[in-house]
Amino acid sequence: MRSRSTIFLACLAIGAITQAQSSGIGIKGGIQATTAKAILVRTTPLPGATAGLYFPWGIAPMMELQPELVIATLGTGWLEPDGDAYNERSYYVQVPVTLKYFLTNGFNLAAGFQFGKPLAAKVTDGGTGTDVIDRYENLDMGFVGGVGMDFQHGLDVSLRMYGATTRFHGDDDALFAKNRSIQLTVGYRIHQFGRMGSRKR
Repeated sequence: MRSRSTIFLACLAIGAITQAQSSGIGIKGGIQATTAKAILVRTTPLPGATAGLYFPWGIAPMMELQPELVIATLGTGWLEPDGDAYNERSYYVQVPVTLKYFLTNGFNLAAGFQFGKPLAAKVTDGGTGTDVIDRYENLDMGFVGGVGMDFQHGLDVSLRMYGATTRFHGDDDALFAKNRSIQLTVGYRIHQFGRMGSRKR
């Protein structure tokens, strides 16, 4: 099962790069607040970051399909009923694929699905860090959506929310913890290909 999900994730990334030949390539980065949705235990947000590549592909006069390949830091603070508190941080390679609909020449709404593979994870309690990557599911999936503004000179700004539909702890039969994040990113289209049938910028 893990090998299948890894192959699927790799195919998505390759497909994103291939489709980029019909539109453009950009670099992006930003900040995010991350937490987890769980039962029985309270959680608190932690600061995180994201950075990588995106491939805007014009598919209609006012629509773009945008695959991305990014590295992101996720995590949450845990507050247990007995008063114990600790932080858990994780690092993912993520492949969001969003459909962008432009209400104006620049302002757009975006919605899509995101796949992620964990690279590392650590729990910090009182300054001591413990590696917990072996607890993690091999694939994290969920919905992503938000708003953005794309400028004619190549600068793209977006505000998005992500909600996982899968739990990230594979051995968790009590909390059913799922990743949540809200991010603000800035991107720049470093190369723009000619786009047939796409909207005029």
